[in-house]
Amino acid sequence: MKDFLRSSYLIPIAVLAVVAVAVATGGHRQLDEKGRPLVVWAHPPCPPPLMKIYNGIFDEFRRTHPDINLRVLHITGNYEDKIKVMVAGNVAPDTIFMYPNALAAWVELDALESLDTNLEADPNVRTSDYFTPMIDTFSYGGKVYGLPKDASAVIMEYNVDLFRRFDVQPPRPDWTWNDMLDAAAKLTRDTDGDGRTDLWGMTPYSWWIFVWQNGGRILSEDRSRCALLEPRAVEALEFWAALRYKHGVTPTLEAEADMGMHQMFIAQRVAMSFEIYPIVSVYRKTCEFEWDLAHVPAGPAGRCTEVRGSALAMSRQCRNKEAAFEFVRWLTAAPGMSRLLAVEMPSWKSLADSDAFVKMPGLPASKRVAVESMEYARLPLQHPLYNEIMDALNPALQKAQRGETTVRETLDHAVPQVNKILERHRARN
Repeated sequence: MKDFLRSSYLIPIAVLAVVAVAVATGGHRQLDEKGRPLVVWAHPPCPPPLMKIYNGIFDEFRRTHPDINLRVLHITGNYEDKIKVMVAGNVAPDTIFMYPNALAAWVELDALESLDTNLEADPNVRTSDYFTPMIDTFSYGGKVYGLPKDASAVIMEYNVDLFRRFDVQPPRPDWTWNDMLDAAAKLTRDTDGDGRTDLWGMTPYSWWIFVWQNGGRILSEDRSRCALLEPRAVEALEFWAALRYKHGVTPTLEAEADMGMHQMFIAQRVAMSFEIYPIVSVYRKTCEFEWDLAHVPAGPAGRCTEVRGSALAMSRQCRNKEAAFEFVRWLTAAPGMSRLLAVEMPSWKSLADSDAFVKMPGLPASKRVAVESMEYARLPLQHPLYNEIMDALNPALQKAQRGETTVRETLDHAVPQVNKILERHRARN
């Protein structure tokens, strides 16, 4: 439990407020006044229009499951820290929201309940009903800890109008790094003649995807050392960094900080954006031009992308495991996710592959790209000290991206720091 208390939630009033709300929504009482099992779901922050959709989903679950008392705890602010407060106070919600990179730390802290026993006992669900990369992403140490809600991987959104205006061929299914760079160079322009770039070809996407696409790794297979100094990783990172400092096809860090990548795509300041599928719900409302989806390019070692997405997990303090699992199963399967097709691609395969999703009216036209991305989607880095590892690498690699240092010099400094983090974790365990 001490590990939880090292996190950044040290304001006593905030701690007391969260615990008080948790107690008010059911605390650790097992049954309500009618003898029904209580299930508390901690809902993460989301905008009001999306919350309206979720409230309808919760009402439908209550209507179809009158023998379960579902109570929703609305979390504002830092979701993960506040859930940790409740875990430490022994008033954890029964079901919680889980992101891929957080899973390993939560499992190591013994805060999550394995779902394997429930999956074996429930005839209404099998892991094969979900996209395999999504199930694998929310598994750790050979056990399943979360049922994936949305299937999200990094894909490309591109401005069809800009490609047409500048006579650039749209991305093909078999396009490569060099094809992407060629298109980005043609689309990077000074459109008002003031001598400064105001339209960039593309937004950058995560450096580790480039490493994977070139056959490299972030960590060695046994996770004992950082593998970024190996030739394939170095080569990939040099290509990634050069997109900004050498070729100038991605916005400067200053331009990115001034507007943000999403806004730059909306304002037609970048022609290609690399994001996960849920961004389509934003672009549908804000983009006053034609846009569509395309696959990420293939690197020298082939095509791959990174799984993102989210899952529903059960806490170790769950009071009614059978009832809580029914909520988790129902919300992540067709009954719950069918109401979210306008904003997310479901991880439930049959629903994602249905006409209701892939032939839904409106942009983007190529919705099937999101489904096909699951065929080459790859698990993100899973390590209990993920945040520390990335804090050691990302700022250093940004210097190489700005051309302030070489990739090799950056890695010579950052890789030993990562190895020390890995060594500390091994010694602790």
